Amino acid sequence: MFMYFLLFTIIGAGVGKFIEEPKTALIVIVVIATLWGLSSQIIWGLVSLGELFLGYFLVRHLSK
Repeated sequence: MFMYFLLFTIIGAGVGKFIEEPKTALIVIVVIATLWGLSSQIIWGLVSLGELFLGYFLVRHLSK
């Protein structure tokens, strides 16, 4: 479970680092979380959404 936390946080950080447009990054994050929620359970899609946003915002705010 901790592995998934790290995985999705790192993916979110990658999205924040490589996609400059915030709206596009938001769409990518939502699509990843939706696909994960459909492939596993809905609750894990919501959890991964939070983890992706955590990584995204950490990279965006710490890099300034």
